[in-house]
Amino acid sequence: MTKIKPITREKLIEYKKDISVFLQEQYILEDGKPIALEEFQKKILRDIFQTKDKNGLRKYNLALVGVPKKNGKSTLASGIALYMLFADVSNAEVYSVAGDKDQAKIIFQMTKKAIERNPILLDSVKIYKDEIIVPSTNSVYKVLSADAPTLHGLNGSAIIFDEIWNQPNRDLYDALTQSPVRKEPLTFIVTYAGTDQASLLYELYKTGVQKKDAGMYFFWSENNLAKWVTPRYLEQQRMRLPAGVYQRLHENKWVQGANAFLTKAELDKCIDPILKPQLSGKGEANYFLAVDLGLTRDRTVLTICHRNKEDNLIYLDYIRTFQGTKSDPVLISDVEESIMACNKSFNVAKNIFDPWQMKSTAERMKRIIKVEEFTFTSNSIQKLSQNLFYLFHNSLIRIFPHKLLEEELLSLNAAEKSYGWRIDHKSGGFSDHSVSLGMSSMFAVQNDEVDAGFLITDSPTFDEFMKEMEEEKKQLEPKIIEVKEERRQESISPKQNFPTLRELEQWRKEHII
Repeated sequence: MTKIKPITREKLIEYKKDISVFLQEQYILEDGKPIALEEFQKKILRDIFQTKDKNGLRKYNLALVGVPKKNGKSTLASGIALYMLFADVSNAEVYSVAGDKDQAKIIFQMTKKAIERNPILLDSVKIYKDEIIVPSTNSVYKVLSADAPTLHGLNGSAIIFDEIWNQPNRDLYDALTQSPVRKEPLTFIVTYAGTDQASLLYELYKTGVQKKDAGMYFFWSENNLAKWVTPRYLEQQRMRLPAGVYQRLHENKWVQGANAFLTKAELDKCIDPILKPQLSGKGEANYFLAVDLGLTRDRTVLTICHRNKEDNLIYLDYIRTFQGTKSDPVLISDVEESIMACNKSFNVAKNIFDPWQMKSTAERMKRIIKVEEFTFTSNSIQKLSQNLFYLFHNSLIRIFPHKLLEEELLSLNAAEKSYGWRIDHKSGGFSDHSVSLGMSSMFAVQNDEVDAGFLITDSPTFDEFMKEMEEEKKQLEPKIIEVKEERRQESISPKQNFPTLRELEQWRKEHII
């Protein structure tokens, strides 16, 4: 590990004058070395923290920085949060906010880990789950929820906004940026372009472009500035992302009304009119069965896919749709019967279910067939969406003509979320066929080497098993246990042989602040 430079009185003065020096000596990365800032990052920091008068007050109290994804936006925001907590003012209040608390935690966690890797800074703080306190300066860094009505009255010295493009309105921004008590509070916004030109971000973007606010720093680039963003990486992303999503994420361009998941040309290339739905499997191929369950308004869809070893393409073999209503919902027993029948006809390597939707079914069927649980989380849906787009965009999947599936695929949007993008249907639309196909095709791509079909065990026969299921219709309800987390210090402060910020704080108050 690189030896961290001790903080001397001279260093404190230097840090106060130049945030880049502070970060390149005190912001420690995963490899144990201080961060090496890119030139564009140094420029941004130098510009934001320049002073305007002999009193040393900053020229800007609002900064909007827009650069493409993977250009170090979060690291830059984390560095500013660290600086504002330790080297700006006493009684600092630094807050991380975003579209939701989980997104806001990303920058907070990066800052927390940077502190934990630095024994000088770690010895000066107490770290809690969503809060870091510097006792000697009475400064605090917190993660906030996106609930604007509860945030009025906070006296923030630094507000770190991450990905402001998904803010539904101005409420959160307005609640946090009104701090008349502070001499020079800083609101730092880091993001990439959005889709809504009636949004808060677009309003701020236009203000920056037109230079209407003298107290606002504006930096916007459609180019990838970081050296680690290679042409190979961008080409890979171009192959995996819908055009509108790619332009927003990797070219930082405003895109409106261009978020269609697939084009008709992309879909048509993957439809083979000669193919027909299959009633049984062929040869030694591994088949993957997936069920997306909907009992009333949404449809239940069962799909089966396999990967052909000769051409390495994914093939859709079978679709069955169940449509229920409020008065006549889909019967789980009918879906289970169809699953078992398919397992008799196809060499099914895995049956993929959502354990929350079909918990009882999955638990009982594990005794006789191969079951893979697929929990619908933000991460898993994002992977499903990217895999499905990749297959169609690059013509790596073949489907037989199917009106409902085709209409659904063409009606889907690539919806932007705080964690990335995913497929989503329009109001009043459906995505059941696409989600089921996404599940089965994703596992077919992996095509794990597994024992397929029925297990050779002492399990009951098919007829005995179906009889058991008829007698056991009541599904098991998933139990949710709420666990209250205690506020506790998560880090242990090591003893050091060189001066800490605590030891130098009295001098800092007298000579710098």
